[in-house]
Amino acid sequence: MSHDFISMTPDERMVWLEGLGQPKFRLKQIEEWVFTHAAISFSEMANLPKSLREDLEASGVPVVAPRIVAEHKATAATKLALLLADGQVTETVLMHYRHGVSLCVSSQVGCKMACTFCATGASGFRRNLTKTEMVAQLILANNRLRENNEKISHIVMMGMGEPLDNYEETIAFIRTACGPLFGISPRRVTVSTCGLVPQMERLAQEDLPLNLSVSLHAPNDELRATLMPTAKTYAINKILAAMHYYAETTGRRVSIEYTLIKGVNDRERDAVELVSKIKGGKFHVNLIPVNPFLGSSLERPSLPRTKKFQQILVDAGITATIRRELGSEISAACGQLKGSIVP
Repeated sequence: MSHDFISMTPDERMVWLEGLGQPKFRLKQIEEWVFTHAAISFSEMANLPKSLREDLEASGVPVVAPRIVAEHKATAATKLALLLADGQVTETVLMHYRHGVSLCVSSQVGCKMACTFCATGASGFRRNLTKTEMVAQLILANNRLRENNEKISHIVMMGMGEPLDNYEETIAFIRTACGPLFGISPRRVTVSTCGLVPQMERLAQEDLPLNLSVSLHAPNDELRATLMPTAKTYAINKILAAMHYYAETTGRRVSIEYTLIKGVNDRERDAVELVSKIKGGKFHVNLIPVNPFLGSSLERPSLPRTKKFQQILVDAGITATIRRELGSEISAACGQLKGSIVP
């Protein structure tokens, strides 16, 4: 049997509850408290008899195995560090926007992709997260929001790890988040990838109208290979073909993530070459001035240089925005998650 309530199958939950001498109808009550009201302890379940709450707490089965061991708040972002059952640490970030609250979900502990501008990649890869460890991030985040009568409305799979490298568990998590337990629309879920072509093509066939976000970061294979080791496996033309296929198959626009690094990929000629590659596609470009992290010597370009890059794209008829920065002061912005416990 699984070691925490949300990891159990429905049958395991029933066996566990019957072992405590409880009738079947109690299971639906408990599940409602966990998945709808984001309770993370049985003692919070106020409409259950006190004796039952005490028995549930004493059973040795927690509601969720991951627990929050550090929390850092910024103006519109909160980063939670979660200690997993095996002692590993991952991070998730709540981001407040006018349209609602987004949760940046991690899919792995660390990352195999080793992109030079990303703290997660620099920290190495330890393991994939399970579906329920991702669900736990959602429950814990909703629990934090509950006191303000808020809940997560959008999900971005842009935390630690490459979601499509952990394909089965990521899709299982998304189907759970978009199912009756949480009711998040798949149109409010964004999956990020560094360009794993076979998985992108497979994602297009999932019958899920998700938003796809592809990390390109360079206009040609030679430059991209200096920033992203995966560029040696999947050429830009193959990635772009998969992006076109995704957009045509799902009817969803694909976003291009482009991290701007001073003196590396932020030159006017880089913007012009990028236009030549993506013009005519159903794409939107997110420009992200690189975020600093310990051990990195990469610098972000000036705002005028960033805006010049953007203007070249816009003048060519390409929708391009400079990403609103949230959480950089707490190392919670794009490329800054490491899975470390800092008080």
